[in-house]
Amino acid sequence: MIFKRFLSEAFVHRRLLAVILLAIIGSTISTLAAPYILRIAIDEYIVPGRFEDLAGIALLYLIALTGQWFFTTLQTYTVQVFGQRVLFDLRARLQRKLLDSKLDYFKDKRTGDLVSRIINDTSMVNDVLVSGLLGGIGSLLSLVGIIGAMLLLDVQLTVVAMTTIPLMVFISKYFGGRIYRAYRDTRQKIAKISSIVEESVSGIETVKAFGREPMVEEEFSRASRDTVKAYMRVAYYMGFFWPLMNISSLLSIVIVLAYGSYLAYTGAVSLGIVVAFVQYTQRFRGPINNVVSMYDSLQSALASLVRIYEVLDDENIEETAGEKIDRLKGEIELREVWFEYEPENPVLKNVNLHIKPGETIALVGRTGAGKTTLANLIMRFYDPTKGLLLYDGKDSRQLDRRSIRARIGYVPQETYLFPGTIAENIQIARPGASLNDVVRVCKELGIHEFIIKLPRGYDTPAGEAGKLLSVGEKQLISLARALIRDPDIVILDEALSSVDPRTEQLVYQAMQKLMNGRTSIIIAHRLSLTRLADRIIVLDQGKIIEQGSFNDLIKKKGYFYKLYTSQFEKTMSKPLTYKAVSPTHRKID
Repeated sequence: MIFKRFLSEAFVHRRLLAVILLAIIGSTISTLAAPYILRIAIDEYIVPGRFEDLAGIALLYLIALTGQWFFTTLQTYTVQVFGQRVLFDLRARLQRKLLDSKLDYFKDKRTGDLVSRIINDTSMVNDVLVSGLLGGIGSLLSLVGIIGAMLLLDVQLTVVAMTTIPLMVFISKYFGGRIYRAYRDTRQKIAKISSIVEESVSGIETVKAFGREPMVEEEFSRASRDTVKAYMRVAYYMGFFWPLMNISSLLSIVIVLAYGSYLAYTGAVSLGIVVAFVQYTQRFRGPINNVVSMYDSLQSALASLVRIYEVLDDENIEETAGEKIDRLKGEIELREVWFEYEPENPVLKNVNLHIKPGETIALVGRTGAGKTTLANLIMRFYDPTKGLLLYDGKDSRQLDRRSIRARIGYVPQETYLFPGTIAENIQIARPGASLNDVVRVCKELGIHEFIIKLPRGYDTPAGEAGKLLSVGEKQLISLARALIRDPDIVILDEALSSVDPRTEQLVYQAMQKLMNGRTSIIIAHRLSLTRLADRIIVLDQGKIIEQGSFNDLIKKKGYFYKLYTSQFEKTMSKPLTYKAVSPTHRKID
């Protein structure tokens, strides 16, 4: 079923398939013609002694060999082109699928395994299922043609030549299932190795910091040993399979030579027919091996194809339909919102919250209170399990998810930067933005001077995941990335939590400029930042338990007061204060 589905999808390249079919037919005809022409040359020219007319038949034999070379070359080339197009389609669909998947799809997925499916499994499908299958079809057609040509020459000798086929079928059936299971096991083991390498490289700092090098090395060695064992099982089966197949096919040549020589001696067949049968039997061996190899290869490719379609068929994708919006006023409302990542385990419980356009609110609470989840709902990374989320009075489910995000400037606690320059990392938030736009935004935020002091200014490489920059420098880039899209809503996930003192004041001032005139949501782990907010929303166990201004909540001496004073006592210092900045005017296109 899955194989039929794959073929129907690959058939979109029908023109190329038509050329491949033409090449297969041409190659088959020329392959069949050469031995038959040789039979004519021996029986009608060489044996009777008509050597003066041999030049014409020799030229015909040369044409047949040339045709075989040409069509085989054409087949090989077009099959490779076809395979690369199918490979491109598969990888593009897998990448698009991952980009369209909801965030919770990745919770129980290992990065290395997904990478292995996109790279290794698609390569296996291309190398084996596409190239091997089309080559196998050509071999099957040649096999049928050879049998037909042999039957035309001599039925009795043909039957003798085919006596080893039942043995080949038995060997193929006996080893086929075992080879399939062994190949499937190797694909799983390779995926595990990919996951270990991906995760150890991504978390190399953590690995080194906690001295986990020996554990990672042991885990990798164990996975590598398992992979070697899996490949050894494949080698074991293949070690028996191919020699037995080769012996069976060579046995048919010996039988043809022995019995054909006897028939020629008795005069039952001509010498030319025996020679032609030997050549057909030699050609017979190649297609049989290819057809059996196709079966073997299909087992491996089908295992990879199953893994590919597991990703493509997953229904956990984001809905992108809905009304597209160009601007938001910035009004956000949550009505009786419940949310759960796992059934029967709600993270938010009956949350009611109305945020006015241009208002700045701070979300506070202990770890696990639901602050980040609430921000994720507003970002539309998730939709409420129950209740309504509204933007400017419109149900979020009726609006296009991506157009909503395009109007939100998001600054995460841990900024991810892509490999490339600082300018390029800022530009990704607004495709088409010029370097002048980048400089203008950075000047507006007050970070232009900081950037031009870097070794190469705006062309300074950020490194893999921004590893060449400090945490504070990455946060500044993240703030510029948020501002360049001129958002209507700003979400700041504690932009100062890990910032070094050298850039802390700079980040703080940039935050103020970004929030000015915009609806802003601050996830405040450092509670001194709540002084920036018009209103503080206090969460505990998924519920809003307090809300109000900083002064009102301090005077109330409730839950927020206890959190604030507790944090103050732990730091053993006065709450941090920052230099205020002049208001900026928001640019409206």
